[in-house]
Amino acid sequence: MKNLQRLAVAVVCLLILLPVTAVKAGPALGGPEDGFTVQLSAWAEEETVNDLLTAVLVVERSGPDHARLALAVANLMRRALGEVERYPEIKAHTVAYATQPVYQRRDGKNERVGWRIRQSLQLESTEVEKTVELIGRLQALELQLVAMNFTVSEQKKERLRATLTAAAIDAWRGKAEAAVRRLGGRVWRPYEVRIDDEYRPPVQPLLRTEAAMLSQPVESAVEAGTSRLRVTVSGTAWGR
Repeated sequence: MKNLQRLAVAVVCLLILLPVTAVKAGPALGGPEDGFTVQLSAWAEEETVNDLLTAVLVVERSGPDHARLALAVANLMRRALGEVERYPEIKAHTVAYATQPVYQRRDGKNERVGWRIRQSLQLESTEVEKTVELIGRLQALELQLVAMNFTVSEQKKERLRATLTAAAIDAWRGKAEAAVRRLGGRVWRPYEVRIDDEYRPPVQPLLRTEAAMLSQPVESAVEAGTSRLRVTVSGTAWGR
């Protein structure tokens, strides 16, 4: 009977310890042979306003004369890059150049009747007002605005990541110390720790069709939105 009572007490103690994932450490676990370990995690997160605007504009021309079309696109892009030079705070580069044949069905056959040439220009800056102003100038040159996107710049993301990492570590240390002492330990130390971060960009769609972008002023199409960054600290604390 006494053996059964001792077994019941042992089972109850085990059930109490399982939710906090406390286990005896030993050689098989690669942990300290004396004492015990506790596995836990903590995190810190923050929602922040997007500060980096990326916009894509395109030059497109169609017609029968490929050479003339290519020259027209090149001249227009050259003028656009000249406008960009007036805004040194804005990064700009061409991202795509495509030439496509245009076909028309005649007498049951597809015949090439011309060409379509398209080149894209990408703008990127944290100076939103300046970028919107430049987009307006480029639209006046007959460039089409086809996409706008807001994200968090790497500089801001790194600053926020450093702050959240410190907060998550402090939270993990607090939970680890409390768990070890609650389990009867007098001293503790981190045994194995992992730090991960997760960036959640805006969920609202920011890409729009050319017609939608051209049918309204640029200012009304600008919506920065927010993104969320989370830093998670997980690992094992040793105590005895």
